[in-house]
Amino acid sequence: MSEDMVSQGRQLLLLRLAKHALISIILSASLLWVSWWLVSSEPIKDPKYLDRIEGGKLSRFLRLDGKYGLIIMYQAMPVLVIAILSLGVVELRKKIGRFLDCDNQRKMKTGNVNPGEKVVRPTFSTYPLLARLGWWNPFGVLTVAEVLMIVGILLLVLYSFGRLVHLDFKTIEERYRADPVEQTLRAPTSLRKLDTAAEHLGRAAIIPFALLWIPVSRGSPILRLLNIPFEHAVKYHIWLATFTLILLTGHSVSYIIYYCRMDTAYKIFDWVTERERCSLVAGFIAWISGLLMWSTSLSYFRRRWYEMFFGIHHLYIVFLLFWMYHAFWTIHFFILPILLFVIDRLLRMVQSRRSVDVLSAKVLKSGAIQLHFPIDPQANQAYHALSSWYLRFPSLSRSMKLQWHFFSVTSAPSDETMQLSIIIKPLGKWTCALQRRLLLAAEEARSNQPRKCPFSFKAGVEGPYGDETDFYIRYNTIVLIGGGIGVTPLLAILSDVLHRTRATQMNASQTRSIHVYHCIRKVEELCVLNSVNPNDICPEYEKQGLRICVSVYVTNSSSTNGCKYREIDLKTANYLSAKDDRNETEQNEDENCISAVTIHANRSVNSPVETISTVGPKGKSSWVAITMLSSIAGFYISWGLSNVYIVKNIRNNFPTNYNRAHIVIGCIIFGTFLLGGPVVMLWWLMGKRHSAGSPSPNLRKVNIATASPLETQAQEYHCATETDIDQESSEQQCSPWNGKLHIGDRPVWSDIFDSLEKEYNGQNIGVLVSGSESMQADVASECQKHTKVLGASSLSNVFHYHSVSFEL
Repeated sequence: MSEDMVSQGRQLLLLRLAKHALISIILSASLLWVSWWLVSSEPIKDPKYLDRIEGGKLSRFLRLDGKYGLIIMYQAMPVLVIAILSLGVVELRKKIGRFLDCDNQRKMKTGNVNPGEKVVRPTFSTYPLLARLGWWNPFGVLTVAEVLMIVGILLLVLYSFGRLVHLDFKTIEERYRADPVEQTLRAPTSLRKLDTAAEHLGRAAIIPFALLWIPVSRGSPILRLLNIPFEHAVKYHIWLATFTLILLTGHSVSYIIYYCRMDTAYKIFDWVTERERCSLVAGFIAWISGLLMWSTSLSYFRRRWYEMFFGIHHLYIVFLLFWMYHAFWTIHFFILPILLFVIDRLLRMVQSRRSVDVLSAKVLKSGAIQLHFPIDPQANQAYHALSSWYLRFPSLSRSMKLQWHFFSVTSAPSDETMQLSIIIKPLGKWTCALQRRLLLAAEEARSNQPRKCPFSFKAGVEGPYGDETDFYIRYNTIVLIGGGIGVTPLLAILSDVLHRTRATQMNASQTRSIHVYHCIRKVEELCVLNSVNPNDICPEYEKQGLRICVSVYVTNSSSTNGCKYREIDLKTANYLSAKDDRNETEQNEDENCISAVTIHANRSVNSPVETISTVGPKGKSSWVAITMLSSIAGFYISWGLSNVYIVKNIRNNFPTNYNRAHIVIGCIIFGTFLLGGPVVMLWWLMGKRHSAGSPSPNLRKVNIATASPLETQAQEYHCATETDIDQESSEQQCSPWNGKLHIGDRPVWSDIFDSLEKEYNGQNIGVLVSGSESMQADVASECQKHTKVLGASSLSNVFHYHSVSFEL
């Protein structure tokens, strides 16, 4: 064994020890956060509290004595420690991964490949425990890990609520037994218990309310630590928000009943606050605004009126502000998650300000839009096959140019062109407007008039988000299942595996066999799958031991009207022949369908290209950590100074909840933008200088080309007067993939999984699904059925379920 190998082994060992040490500290901080809700007797009734904080400026600066000091220690500081150390764990994982990749490449060159024995067993995060949809299961498909998370949060909230209610009920009963007459004159025992229960319902809502800010932060370091992509974390945000509103509804309704029974209903609309007391009407407004946000975020409403949902959801600012008006003393419970969310927004805002060049835009035969963006080599390190990006096009209408929409990629980071490829299906107003603008550009080109191209080759791009682990390469066999446009993230996986195969990075312990099942409604939609040609990436992938089997199902009955079920070979048969038996009306519809349109950017080859900014929530971890620390330090310093110099007299000039809430909002803005902002600006300037010295991606010349799939050569048109013609071939009429095209058939998942069970023995098989909820449920059910938890033999397979679908 050489000295280099020994040195690398030591470095790898030290990296792993450092990673486990950081994880141990994170677990300790998490337990400290949880322990507050298990043993705390909040709220603390301390009559000498104001005297103590009035006694010195130090305690008054950060208000560290009494309940505020305990909350900072048990609730705020653990969140900060977890967030900062999570970035360290993410960086250590990357370094360990690079070490292992280098070691694999060295073994491949020497021929000393020893994959070792992999344990074939289900895991908490990939075994679907609940796989059936129905009124009794509003969550959809749930893995064991998700069920444990839901149960854990429920138990924590219910235990904290039940414990405090039990203690306070006991106190009320003791006081009643000591002096029943006086206690009854103040309020009946039942109403006092209702008052106590309502108060603790509101207190219990703090737990999910503090947690819901974490999954809504797109680049949250805590999500990255847990390997939870943002598009999947959104559903956790919905669950936590729903749970919060259930508790707040119980809190509000109970107090309404209480004040009505006490004949003091007028207090519900009282704005007055004194010292630490609540403003009731502010809490009522916060509750109503929360219900309005929740009702418009339901799937039925969100899918049909996304713009309205997006606008109304900004009421979270009103909700937060009136929450602080109502109960300012709870601020320390959730101030750190809110600060992390604001920092995330700051980084996203800076990244999205750059206008990124669109290298080319293409409207496929099916009407789908394929876009190509240049990507900086430095940003390419954070970009993975399952990454997703937000896009905005300022060239659309005034009402749409500010809208951001979320899309997955079809390209791989190992692509030498350094271009990002995204395919969009026109379904809503925004995507259809984008398609119309591209087709309008083609019509202007056909007119042969020297006009300005109606499509702007500038876009706002934000990201990447999504999975960072490339977990699919751990499986020898992977099954990719996509429905319609849901095939796009699967294309990125195929492209990545092919690039790895060509680069000889695949060893015996990684992917050797891929099964693709693609469901489409019309044959024309096959062009999305054909947009990635495996022969262009790795022409001899089969000789290198990679097997890819593709099965495409055309499910729409109108596509096969008048013809029986047919099975066509994708590789050898022209898939357009699948429509030969259709009736005359459907053939006329074919003649009027969209022709392929490709638009290239109007620039010279040597002109600079604006790439995607590297400043973002998932940028360099050191810069993100410095931004977080400076912003949070700025907030606490400015808040402390405001406590000393604005709140001058505790007894006689104690500010209301309104003034204190306004002070906190001002401190958040000051700390984040005035202290964190300069750090981000320095980061942006250094990235700008680095990208100025980097080579630009390979550009193509300007033209607009329109082509019918039945033509042998494309027709070309100029978008500008001073451009060169770029010859392009027509779209492929045959698929480059090996497999079958099933016309008029739907996949029978039970038969498919039975055949996979017979074909493989003793393997961990990764199953990745991108499609509708019903498709995910059906596939998850088969994974559950064909995975033996108990009584599994050495020949039993384990089907690991992964959902790569998202709905935002």
